[in-house]
Amino acid sequence: MASGKRYDTIVVGAGIAGISSAYWLREAGQRVLLIDKKGLLAGASGAAGAFLSPRLGRGGDLQKITNEAYRFALDFYARTVAEGFFQKGLVRIPKDEKDAEKFAGYEPFIDVPYERVSAADFPHIDPDAMRYGAYFFPDAAFVDPMTVAKTLTKGIETAWGIDARPEFRNGSWHAGRFSAESIVLATGAECLPIEIPYITIGGVWGERVDVRTDAEIPVTLHRQLSVSANVDGIVRIGATHVRNDPRSEIERVNQLLVDAIALVPALQDQQIVRIYAGHRSSVSDHFPLVGSVADSVRARETLGTPPRSVKPESAGIPGMHGCYIVTGFGGRGFVFGPLMGKMLARKIVEKQPVDQRVSADRYLLRYLRSPE
Repeated sequence: MASGKRYDTIVVGAGIAGISSAYWLREAGQRVLLIDKKGLLAGASGAAGAFLSPRLGRGGDLQKITNEAYRFALDFYARTVAEGFFQKGLVRIPKDEKDAEKFAGYEPFIDVPYERVSAADFPHIDPDAMRYGAYFFPDAAFVDPMTVAKTLTKGIETAWGIDARPEFRNGSWHAGRFSAESIVLATGAECLPIEIPYITIGGVWGERVDVRTDAEIPVTLHRQLSVSANVDGIVRIGATHVRNDPRSEIERVNQLLVDAIALVPALQDQQIVRIYAGHRSSVSDHFPLVGSVADSVRARETLGTPPRSVKPESAGIPGMHGCYIVTGFGGRGFVFGPLMGKMLARKIVEKQPVDQRVSADRYLLRYLRSPE
């Protein structure tokens, strides 16, 4: 348990966003404290399937930044958390003919290694599910969330049961009995612990189920849901994406199992080991949200309605002293975590701007340009 001493940075939230940020800050030589009101991976990150898969699309910025993070994450976990890293490849399967046509439209924009495959290549998959073919991504992987969390937090001081709202006073940030020069808000889908009027964090509830099985599943599969490769007799199945779903959690979990068995018939003989659930953070444009928290009152006074020449990370945007945010990873927390955490650490320690595509400033500028 950490004492009441002063730190360089307090990271609020011990999901993958906070853990990754704390890791890179410590790597940069900072004295870091990681706090959470519940504990390590107590929210959505602990319930994540933690699949590392590429995004398909038509070459837009969201696909590009996601796949940059994907490539970075693969290398990072392989080097840093080898014992919790399982690079089994991924078969992405269209769900119907219309979906197959959509996949074909994405193919010219796929920017990671892949190959077209058929039912004959993967006999453990139900042949009917493969009737439109599939795409195999050999580099795709998944990680064990708790192994990642424990590895990345080695040597970092932690304090659990801290539900204090951070306050800035006398030139420092205070959270409970702790103080620091800087604070990082990595609270996921929870309400932000300080008021930031231009940022709204949404959430998507999800469940994942781990099962024990002898089914031979050498690769991870994705067709509406994901079914991991079998590692030591355990297969993870997930995840639901719940918005206004009237079904109960057990009904959703049962549907996951039904869909998984339809994809891999050998899963008929399985035993539920554990059900996980959590609330994933998201923002309206689906990009991660990383960087400084702006002083919106001063920004309106100094910038008014900013011209289009004012971009995210512009020097004239006034920030709240030492206040930063990292969130909005959606269902790709373990993909985005390592790169976004490193980007934020460089912002804090080296004063390097974050990538404009993920900068929190983008929401400030939209807020200032919208009618009051």
